[in-house]
Amino acid sequence: MSQFTTHAPTHPGPRPEEPYPVDPLTATRHLCAGAYLDETFRNECLREVYYEPKRIVAPSFGFDAVPVLAHCVKARNGALIRDAVIVGTVLVTLCAAPASLFLVLTAMAALHSTIVTYRLAKECFQRLRANEPMALGPLIIRLFFLLIGYCVVFLLFWLAVALAGTAATTTSASSIEGFIAALGAGAFLVGVLIFGGSLGFHLWRQSVLDRMMPGVALTQPVHNQRLEEVARQQRGNTTVYSGFRSYVGSGDVAGSSGFAIRLVRAVNPAARQLDGVIGRHADGSGDSEQRREFEQLPFAAQQLVDHVRERLSTLLPQRAAEEQIAGLTVEDRVCLAGTEVSQLLPYTPPDVMAAVIRHPTSPARHYLACQVFAWGGQLIPTVYVHVAVQGRSLYLEMTTTVLPPCDERFRIVDSVDGHGAAAWWRAVKTGVADAPRAIWRAPVHLASTLINMVAGQSSGQAAVTRGFDYGARVGIRELGSDTDVRYLAQSQDIAKYHKLIERRVFASVLDYLDSHDIDTSEFRSRAASVLNISGGVFASADSVTFAGPVAGRDMNGAGEQ
Repeated sequence: MSQFTTHAPTHPGPRPEEPYPVDPLTATRHLCAGAYLDETFRNECLREVYYEPKRIVAPSFGFDAVPVLAHCVKARNGALIRDAVIVGTVLVTLCAAPASLFLVLTAMAALHSTIVTYRLAKECFQRLRANEPMALGPLIIRLFFLLIGYCVVFLLFWLAVALAGTAATTTSASSIEGFIAALGAGAFLVGVLIFGGSLGFHLWRQSVLDRMMPGVALTQPVHNQRLEEVARQQRGNTTVYSGFRSYVGSGDVAGSSGFAIRLVRAVNPAARQLDGVIGRHADGSGDSEQRREFEQLPFAAQQLVDHVRERLSTLLPQRAAEEQIAGLTVEDRVCLAGTEVSQLLPYTPPDVMAAVIRHPTSPARHYLACQVFAWGGQLIPTVYVHVAVQGRSLYLEMTTTVLPPCDERFRIVDSVDGHGAAAWWRAVKTGVADAPRAIWRAPVHLASTLINMVAGQSSGQAAVTRGFDYGARVGIRELGSDTDVRYLAQSQDIAKYHKLIERRVFASVLDYLDSHDIDTSEFRSRAASVLNISGGVFASADSVTFAGPVAGRDMNGAGEQ
């Protein structure tokens, strides 16, 4: 029985040295940094993956999900402490010294309004200097909200004075100086705690980011049972998806093509000439095609899949540079709807895999996943090859998906701006500037975090309920990816890998059909049409552009050139 695994080359040779070696952990480091730099990304990772023990994890292509989720948990704990300090300080001060609290809130609101005014003035100055037009409508709206902000400052100051005056009326004249000193000391203490909570979080975050530089060993700060379960699921050979997206975890679909041909015997051209039927049956149509059908097909889908896999394995690494596609892996993968699973483990055994290939009408679909680990894992194009033999016909389909590089903000750990004195000074400025917003955001973040922690606790029930959707809705890498590639060369690489793999698949199938005395005229015609259409595919996360044909003349000859 065939073995369904990632195939190594039959005769590995010396691995060619690359002129610009890449770090295979690049994408993992970027996503770990994103856990601290982007609260939305962190919360979505926890909500969609970590707190969903009943949903099978999407496959992790080009990165390791375990350290990413571990750093998400660590960043969540740090934010939880920050929010708890701020909320606790506000509540205690509101009960014990409300006048001091409102003085601090006045200072916070004034600081925030000043920062907004500075940023607006800077933007207007830059636009005027560059002679760029300014939209009057949005500017008026921003000025209106800025005016409201200053009104809030005066309102808070008035409340602070009113509360202080009310408290002063109950204080004797000899104790006024002590009351004022206590009021100032209370406001100072509250301000230190609130500013300290925000500033301390940003300084702690910078210390963690400093340990994510290239060449520094990436650590896993948290270990628990849920992360062990994620580690088991992320490397399975089955993608269990929720909803419409069959290739969840692989990125967006950049292009897809497929066609079917009838499996009939090849006709000797000399025999056609003798029978005088060249003009009538040269296209393989009519009654002659029906007579040329096999009583029993000369091969099964499994045999063709094995042949295509074997041919593609000759392109795997550990060969001469001209003979390989660097970073290529070829593996058997099943895509299964989340409502059809029988176990909470994304693994399909070999006997079931063979049955899926033979019966492609089941909820499970078999693919040869040809994936390229490019740009150190920053770019992951995947070509899913589906082969089906049904109705005495062969159906061949290829779908290309693309995982673009991680979010630009996460790559700061690779730049000179992400480390050193400048980075620490930026952390100080950001911590102080974010303190006003942290006051009203802290209660919301604290409540949502606690709710997610409680709701995400596993019930311990391992039984699978029929009809429940256990599929992954999104992959971690997809949550942290840019909407497009970073360089033109990356876009061109997507097209290159797509065409290289597509061309080799067509050639291997053509050779196999020829070796079994099957008429390949229709296959050559349809394959040439696909190559012409997909000749200039440039893909991004949002669109696919077809930019001109590539000649399919070589499909008129032998399969392998």
